[in-house]
Amino acid sequence: MTGDRYARLADIEWWDQDEVRGAHAVVAGAGALGNEVLKNLLLLGWGTITVVDLDRVEAGNLSRSVLYRPSDVGAPKVDAVVRAAGELNPDCRIDVIADDLRVGLGAGLLHRADVVLGCLDNVTARVALGQLAGQAGVLLIDGGLTTWEGALRLYLPPDGPCYVCGLTDDDLRDLTLRHSCLAYRVRAESARGIPTTPTVAATVGAAMVQQAMRWLSRDRHDMTVPIGHELRFDLAYDRFWQVGIPVNPDCPLHPTPVLPAATPVSSGADRWVDILDRWRAALADGEAVLRLPLPVLRGWTCPGCGRQDAVHRAHPGDRPERCPACAAEVALDLVDQIDGTQQWHRLSPYATGFPRWSWVEAYGGGEARVFELAEPAGPDGAAAAPPGRAGKDGD
Repeated sequence: MTGDRYARLADIEWWDQDEVRGAHAVVAGAGALGNEVLKNLLLLGWGTITVVDLDRVEAGNLSRSVLYRPSDVGAPKVDAVVRAAGELNPDCRIDVIADDLRVGLGAGLLHRADVVLGCLDNVTARVALGQLAGQAGVLLIDGGLTTWEGALRLYLPPDGPCYVCGLTDDDLRDLTLRHSCLAYRVRAESARGIPTTPTVAATVGAAMVQQAMRWLSRDRHDMTVPIGHELRFDLAYDRFWQVGIPVNPDCPLHPTPVLPAATPVSSGADRWVDILDRWRAALADGEAVLRLPLPVLRGWTCPGCGRQDAVHRAHPGDRPERCPACAAEVALDLVDQIDGTQQWHRLSPYATGFPRWSWVEAYGGGEARVFELAEPAGPDGAAAAPPGRAGKDGD
């Protein structure tokens, strides 16, 4: 039966189903656009798909999201995706992350993917995904929608532009406000976004997967939308066109691909202090520190009732937390490095909420080295690897 499913695809002269079956895509966002991207990947038999989304299905999603059913309303979107994917094509492996992508995605996972497809609806999440994908050296196909228009953009820095290169001064100011201003952050989080139609989502989602296919088979086909370009759709007037995205030489967040150091091996299940000791020895610097890819919420203090609590968990930094006693927003105590002096440094990266295959920077002796938090060794002594194509460059 598996062969019959792809028989018509196999009739295409240049088609390679084994190549598709061995591919890994990361899809960030499972809304209207993410649904269209996922539907197309599933129909193609894309081997492994990692889906990242924090939200739950709402009734309003049913008019624009092909994978959701009325019975899914109230359920996490990633759970609904797993159910729908099993019905649409059980050949595909679906891995899900029900978390803010800033906390749930490790750069090592993206490094082993063939392509990342961004189906997000806010600038903050797009910046975070662009940084991770750029550091991991993987192609990011970023899609966006408005009521009548849509666009996709291809990013693979450092030579070409990154997502932040295209942001205006107003966009960057909004990012700063989102981090620093409570009133702005509350307004941003309560906004319902721009209403869109399923036809716009279907158009852009199909084009994104088409470009992903071209990238996968780039040894046989040219990229019709070159890296660093944008394909725009205007469905109000039934037209589309392509434009180049300029590189901003003063981009404040332009990412650079990294190849993590292979030794010393550091497991996400090891204690932070043990990881730090190994890197201090490797760098020959007893004062070396570990710089974290995202801050740790060490604890909080409530300005309303004075309550305090220790947390010791990875945190995106701009997400408000409220006191369980009086519901006031609490003051966060965030730290972004490990120096071995804190009691919580005796916890492991996994115990402090860092995603698998995170990349951490060890800095000492005037030198910085990025390393990966590997999976713990199994019974056979081998560490588990992220899902992805075996033997992909950089593994």
